[in-house]
Amino acid sequence: MSKIKSALELALERTADVKIDKEAVRKDEYTYKGKSTAGRYLTDPNSVSLKDEIDALKGDEQTWYKRGIIDTLLANLTLPRYEDDLSRMPLITDGLKSLIKNRGPEVKNLDYLMNQYADLFKQYLENLDKLENQLRGQWEPRLRQKEAQLKKQTGQDVRLTPEQDPEFAKVLSEELSRIDAQYTEVLSQGKEEIRKMV
Repeated sequence: MSKIKSALELALERTADVKIDKEAVRKDEYTYKGKSTAGRYLTDPNSVSLKDEIDALKGDEQTWYKRGIIDTLLANLTLPRYEDDLSRMPLITDGLKSLIKNRGPEVKNLDYLMNQYADLFKQYLENLDKLENQLRGQWEPRLRQKEAQLKKQTGQDVRLTPEQDPEFAKVLSEELSRIDAQYTEVLSQGKEEIRKMV
């Protein structure tokens, strides 16, 4: 009589020949630790010294750890949606500066690039504001016309806003996506330059 195998036994048989890449596991572990450290830094910059954390490691582990930190800092360098989002720029800049080995021209280049980003982000927010105001201006006559039609139909005064019009939301979303794509391309190019510096 044949033995009925449990699901665990079947799984163990299927995975018996699978080899674990210990190097890849270590790389993932140290990259994750670096990302976690960068997250702590962004939450409370006084709680951790990125440079000291990196200097405590050697070899590949140090490289992977640093890569995790850089990935997280650059991931937080994104297009702002509100003016308050710009307040993270100095923190990200200081974090990236602490990772630069050659303290001379690279720091100046990084400062310059981050200042360019700050200007770019301010321009981006201004463009978003102009776009929204321009679209609202274009929509006002349409909304007044719809209000007049609704008054004829219902006999009551109705006040409409652009946010209530699905077509307005669609056009605004499309225009925002177009602007985002332009700025995101510039942002991505700069991030590669930063990666080379640090």
